[in-house]
Amino acid sequence: MRLGAPDLSDGQIVRSVAGIRPFRRGGPRLERQDAGGKIVVHNYGHGGAGYTLSWGSADAAADLLRGLSPGRGAVAVLGAGVVGLSTARVLLERGFRVRVYAREFPPHTTSDVAGAEWSPDIVDRGATPALRARFDRMLVASWRRFRSLIGPRWGVAPRPIYEAEGVESGLDDLPAGLRPAPRSLASLPFAPARSGRVYQTLLIEAPVYLATLVEEVKRAGGVLERRTFSGPQELGQLPEAALVNCLGLGAGTLFADLMVIPIRGQLVHLRPQPLPYLLDHPTGYLVPRTDALVVGGSFESGIAEARTDPETCARILADNRRFFS
Repeated sequence: MRLGAPDLSDGQIVRSVAGIRPFRRGGPRLERQDAGGKIVVHNYGHGGAGYTLSWGSADAAADLLRGLSPGRGAVAVLGAGVVGLSTARVLLERGFRVRVYAREFPPHTTSDVAGAEWSPDIVDRGATPALRARFDRMLVASWRRFRSLIGPRWGVAPRPIYEAEGVESGLDDLPAGLRPAPRSLASLPFAPARSGRVYQTLLIEAPVYLATLVEEVKRAGGVLERRTFSGPQELGQLPEAALVNCLGLGAGTLFADLMVIPIRGQLVHLRPQPLPYLLDHPTGYLVPRTDALVVGGSFESGIAEARTDPETCARILADNRRFFS
């Protein structure tokens, strides 16, 4: 079946945005420390797979609070991106009292910028069999949770994603039986001169999803408090007995973790277009949200400044236009 190609003309451009992926060498950090009379659980370093891993890593972080009675313990969650809010929701479901501390809340977080889809991309799965097995468990738990949220309230919808020849997809290496195998295509249905594969995944409408997640945290009794931390000593001043560190890139600074590397991604938002598919190709990608067609294709390792560069955004559009030409 022939599918329509997007309109990537200048007249469709709405804005450009930039976000920072909190990549971590060695994979996401999920670890418990006892420091200064407080329990500190780390949950960060998800790279470009924050949404994809969010529920599974939230479950793993909550499991590390063993020994803390839900009836007696209050927990501080640091960070209000998708990982922090998912962790807060899981802790509330387990009976904990939760306060989320963050400098910014949706719609002003890095997670709001993401062209989100369920695919474990730009993330280190771990160097040992044990770490890779944990990564797979988080994938399974997250996939099942996201499947339960499909619908307009959460902005989660099944979608095919086409991966053009030459793309290395995170969907190629999943736990056995989690998803159907991809189909190879001699010709993509919107770019006949291109071959590739088609997978089944989930589109996650970031603005809708995060707004609903905030609503759910508040409805369950979670408290949101705007606060920044200039050093780890300030964490000892918090009244909560336990902390879950979901600060993403900020965790690397606050806890001097040199394995955390910022990777800037710049995006161009075009007027929304009803494309029934997602696309990855060697020089870019498309995520068709209901509020915007998100067009990307930049990977700037070591850059932590969330600003856009007109030349890079022009190159992103040119690369995506070239793919369909």
